[in-house]
Amino acid sequence: MKTPAQTAHAIPFRVAVVGAGPSGCYAAQALRKGQPDVEIAVFDSLPTPFGLVRYGIAPDHQGAKAVSRQFERVFGQPGVEFVGNVSIGIDIDFESLLENFHAVVLATGLGADRQLDIDLDPDARVVGAGDLVRLLNSDPDARLRHRRAGLESLGAEVVILGTGNVAVDVARLLSKSDLDFIASDVDDDALRAVAPSPVRTIHILGRCQSHLAKWDASMVKELAQVVGVQVSVDGTPLLHEPTMSPRTTVNVRFQQVPTSIRRHDGRIRVTTHRTGDSDLVDHLDADTVITALGFDTSSAQLAQFAGLEAPNVFRVGGPATGRLGNLAENRKLAADTAKGVLAFLRGQEPRHRPGLDGLRGHLPASTVSFQAWQRIDDAEIRRARPDRCRTKFTTRDGLLAAAAGSDALPSIPLATTGPPATQEK
Repeated sequence: MKTPAQTAHAIPFRVAVVGAGPSGCYAAQALRKGQPDVEIAVFDSLPTPFGLVRYGIAPDHQGAKAVSRQFERVFGQPGVEFVGNVSIGIDIDFESLLENFHAVVLATGLGADRQLDIDLDPDARVVGAGDLVRLLNSDPDARLRHRRAGLESLGAEVVILGTGNVAVDVARLLSKSDLDFIASDVDDDALRAVAPSPVRTIHILGRCQSHLAKWDASMVKELAQVVGVQVSVDGTPLLHEPTMSPRTTVNVRFQQVPTSIRRHDGRIRVTTHRTGDSDLVDHLDADTVITALGFDTSSAQLAQFAGLEAPNVFRVGGPATGRLGNLAENRKLAADTAKGVLAFLRGQEPRHRPGLDGLRGHLPASTVSFQAWQRIDDAEIRRARPDRCRTKFTTRDGLLAAAAGSDALPSIPLATTGPPATQEK
């Protein structure tokens, strides 16, 4: 129902959402539910919407990724527009958003893995779990994709630091065979580069006691049920002793505090001590260390929006909480933020704001609309190999060519005609 002020002036609220990930999409959804005639423009620096749903949820968890269909319905409504491949602060400045919209919601997520603060050899092979998952999800901006040395195998033995769901995601992705990725949208080329065959041994180290691990029990159970994988916790098999030699062993060890990561005889040595007893020191050698410790919330990472402080600026998701959370948490937080936005707007004196129309003349020519995204979506599904649900474009040029339409598609690498030889040993 319109407020008296809106009825009198017939001025619709216009809201900019910066970030088309789950928090941004849930915020747009909740704003429309609370005020059906609110006009919303959702900006994203990538040419594609859905953020972590597309690039952060593990590619073999298509059930969770299906939430994007719910978000598509939001963008399908009149008055809700996706404005992709536009970087706020670069292509469009913050002040322009404030001038053209009644409110701005920052839903930019957290982009960088949290760094280790221990004795760390700069030449030691340490990879962030978030970046690895983005790589396997075909994120064109994944840092691993742009390493000067190119993509390299993680090796046969890997240490994962952290006991959250992302750690389990990584262990599962690296222990699966090619056949286990049927119906996924995994980046097969990247997976073959970093894990030419399933990793033989994975050590997961956590500082906490087992009952304080942040992962969902169902996630660990799923990992233990992957055929060929044996999971043990502090030396005890999680399910049962395997009848055959496992393809991959996953050893979870709690109450291990890492103190240093150094190169040692051509490998990586992780030194730990037991929680509460620094004399109980242990050493573990591996080929690669993967950190799954959350995301960087330092002022440097958030500086992009540090200057954007005003009564009509709101934050949701990572910029508000310092963590990404799961979809259910994001939905609730976004709903709360939307209530705050609408309460703020309804308390203001009505004033015309042009919304996206006030910016159209300043948008880059390569701006991607929702209709253009649908062309990308269609092209990715069409180019998928038969046992994959889609094959994503891994470069911005590829995404923009697909967004431009079918005439540009011949320049894009075509799908393989069948599955490659299995990676199963």
